[in-house]
Amino acid sequence: MKKIILLVMAFPLFFLTGCTVHFTNRIADRLSPTELYSAYNVNLVDLSLRSKCKKQPSVIIINAETRTEDFVALVNPPTTGVINPQNMMYSVVSYLNYGFTQSNIKVTDSSTKILQVKMIDLKSTAGFWSFGSYFKLSLTIPEIGLTKTYESHENAGLGHTAAAYAIHSVTRQIIDDPEVQNYILCR
Repeated sequence: MKKIILLVMAFPLFFLTGCTVHFTNRIADRLSPTELYSAYNVNLVDLSLRSKCKKQPSVIIINAETRTEDFVALVNPPTTGVINPQNMMYSVVSYLNYGFTQSNIKVTDSSTKILQVKMIDLKSTAGFWSFGSYFKLSLTIPEIGLTKTYESHENAGLGHTAAAYAIHSVTRQIIDDPEVQNYILCR
């Protein structure tokens, strides 16, 4: 009988204690270019047609994020979702590379056109029937001394899906930014 009473008393404590879940890979898995580009009805433009570069326009995107400790990106009691910012940004860089490639900009390590990206914030919050997510990053172009921030708020049924939507939106802001285009296209 004592064991049953102890079990009944311990059961609510299980729900009062939280657990930490790593979401980096779950968000990265949701960064499916074909699905997101279709869902957002992205109209791809051949940016190379606007280029004044002597060769095919190219870019290298560098992950400048150095944080590797757990970063809280989701609080939905009793669960706390964390990401590794540096690993998350490797996925963002890969997604950004896809977008530039689809716009006919060559992505190569030998390019002289350098974009550095760093995560500022990534947060998902639980709503009544959905999650909201906020993503903000910093882009630096060392050659011209330009630093800009981009941010987006998106919603979805799951926290990691909302985060992927926000990341998608930010990467499209970068690709569509006239200042970034002018730099890459030698204009």
